[in-house]
Amino acid sequence: MAGWEEIRRLAADLQRIQLSGPSSRLSERSCIEIIQKLIELKVVDVIYTIDGKEYLTPQELGKEIREELIVRGGRVNLVDLQQAIKVDLSHIETKVNELLKADKNLTLILGQLIDRSYLDSLAEEVNDKLQQQGLVTFAELTKVYGLPGDFISQVIHARLGTIIKAQADDGDRSVLYTAQFVSQHRARIRGAFSAVTRPTPVSSIISQYHLQEKLCLKILDELSTCGRLAGLLSGGRQEKSVFIPDIFTRSQIEWVESFLKQNGYLDYDAMTRLGISEPKSFIKKRFENEEIEFLESCCIRKPICERVEAEVDEVCNSGGWLDVMPLLPSSCSPGDANLLLRKLVKTKPSAIVFCDCFVVSDSFMTKCSDLFEQPIKAKAEKAVQENPSLLLSSSESDRKGAGHTTKSEDVASQKDDKKEVRRKKATAGKSGGGTQGREVKTKAVKKKFGHGKDRAEYDSEEETPVPSKATDHEFMTISELTEELAKMSDLSEVPDKLISGVALALHRPLTQKYMDELKSVFLQTMQATSSSTTRRRGHVELSDKVSGLWVNAKLFEKGISLFGDDVQQQLNKHLLRTVCTDITNAIFSYYATISMVTVDDSAMTTEVRSKILSALPDDKAKQVLIRLQGSLQSAKGLDDFFAQLESICGPGNLEISLKIPEKKKERKLIFNHRQSLVEQLKAESDPAMALHLCVTLLVLVHAQCMIYAPGRCVPQIVAFLKDHMTGDQHKVLIECQDLVMKRLKQSGDASSAEARGGDCESEFSAALNDLLPKVKDIAINAKRTGSVQDDA
Repeated sequence: MAGWEEIRRLAADLQRIQLSGPSSRLSERSCIEIIQKLIELKVVDVIYTIDGKEYLTPQELGKEIREELIVRGGRVNLVDLQQAIKVDLSHIETKVNELLKADKNLTLILGQLIDRSYLDSLAEEVNDKLQQQGLVTFAELTKVYGLPGDFISQVIHARLGTIIKAQADDGDRSVLYTAQFVSQHRARIRGAFSAVTRPTPVSSIISQYHLQEKLCLKILDELSTCGRLAGLLSGGRQEKSVFIPDIFTRSQIEWVESFLKQNGYLDYDAMTRLGISEPKSFIKKRFENEEIEFLESCCIRKPICERVEAEVDEVCNSGGWLDVMPLLPSSCSPGDANLLLRKLVKTKPSAIVFCDCFVVSDSFMTKCSDLFEQPIKAKAEKAVQENPSLLLSSSESDRKGAGHTTKSEDVASQKDDKKEVRRKKATAGKSGGGTQGREVKTKAVKKKFGHGKDRAEYDSEEETPVPSKATDHEFMTISELTEELAKMSDLSEVPDKLISGVALALHRPLTQKYMDELKSVFLQTMQATSSSTTRRRGHVELSDKVSGLWVNAKLFEKGISLFGDDVQQQLNKHLLRTVCTDITNAIFSYYATISMVTVDDSAMTTEVRSKILSALPDDKAKQVLIRLQGSLQSAKGLDDFFAQLESICGPGNLEISLKIPEKKKERKLIFNHRQSLVEQLKAESDPAMALHLCVTLLVLVHAQCMIYAPGRCVPQIVAFLKDHMTGDQHKVLIECQDLVMKRLKQSGDASSAEARGGDCESEFSAALNDLLPKVKDIAINAKRTGSVQDDA
């Protein structure tokens, strides 16, 4: 490698050649190309300036950056360096990063290169400012020096105690104080709050004397804690804190203790006006060892409670009344009196509190109630004489409510009631006018009645609503009771307010006593005036009903004989479950009425009939009724039922005449039954029910016999009609029957209906609607065939 002497010799030769003639001198372009070639060969390492006329070595660039940093006072922006040195910014940033790694005294913040000397001078400036103002915040320094708050905080805190003679606030480290500033604040705060004699918001003192808020709260807390200031800082170190001097607290305590000792009570409002925000807590803390009763608006000492309790005991022993307001302090409200009395009477069962401040004994209430004994009896007797029917309806309603004893009985009777209603709708017209109700499966719907409600609320809507007891059987209104009590000489000294309360308390018991008296008088009247007229009228109604149903059952039995054994068995069971059960229910209901047993006729079930049997006093009637009820389930069928019915309707029992109608009357019944079926068939739109009515009507026309069949027997009846109709007519019935069965099967198959989207069902419905007029026409215009007439 060439030494410096050789380099100097070469440089001198180059300079001599450049100063010689133009032919030997290197041009500027040649020099640039030579340097460019040297750079490519990595023989030299230089940096172009922005204008391309000068070159700098990296060492020269670092030197010029340091010189520029010194010239600018230790802080320079990298953009300003680019303009000063005229080198691309990327070269400057690269060199600055190398300088930062090599020199720990340099720092790069927000694109600015800062030397330690600048930070020291910044700290000196801050210290000078602190000595002048006493207070400096980092927010202020951030605005002045344009540096981040965290960086300034780091710089300042690193020089506290050395360059900067100050201290940071413990609560807020971004605030600096001088010791002299803190001493001045402490003296001003001590002087200002030493003069306070009542609770004062700290914020008002701060604004009045221009104190620093956080420093003031800190110093005030320290002074009050160490005892230098006689007072308490309420609310802690917060903006809304209040300073309460000890002299004010002592005055409060002296006033409270003196007032309680002299008067025996303390008023919460008075304590609040005195400046005690939570009176109850203050009293509990101050008088924790003393027995004090806390009320709504005041508190009282034990002697007052004992005096009131003694007066209450006297009232209970003497049977009188007491107004406790005169015994309590004037600041006590009726609510306070009520609260105190409620606690006292817990151990005194004979004491009753009225109108918040009155106490009466049980004997006093009994005496007031006894004053109405004679008026209750007189009014009850008069009411029964003037309007016994109203009481009768009320009594029946009560018996209905009492007749349902258990939840299981309620559910069973409700289900049987639904079946009864559906069956009666299908057999409307007891005198030969039944509609032969078709059995169709229906979805059960559960009725959600409220728990505990009287079942009388859910009786049949056809019943006449009974007026409420509170209105029709009320002994006296509350105002009338008040007037009557005020007129009585025994209560002349009782205040009107107490009389009103007593009247309100006596209203329900007196009304109940009046209702009991009404029932007693009514039962006595019913027992004394019970005549045979009512019983005879019930017997006549029963006779008409049983005779009519028995005739219908006999006519239906005649139609059963037209079919085979299997169909006959089904028709017999259906007749026993419907018409024969109606006859049995009517007889049981009659016996329940004459025996004064309360039942619900609309929900007559096997359980209800068993209840009636258990309540009957006559053993003979009970045995007959047991056999009649058993015949409904007997294997002998209708013969056994008719035999038991004739027995109970015979002499010695109901004495009801059961006669088979004459031919003329029978034909009339059949004709009326046919007309009823025709009218129902015309109005019927349901294909299944229409087919049911149609076959029933055709049997009546061709066989001159009434039948009472369930829906499941329709196919057998259609088969029976084959010999009595033309082939085309019977084909129409078969077609209608097939469509009805297909539609019922389709509607019952839920999965199939969802899969096919209801198209098949719509197809069946359309076909049935087209066929329905033909079916109705066949039945309505049917005439008796000759073969049937001959057979008859």
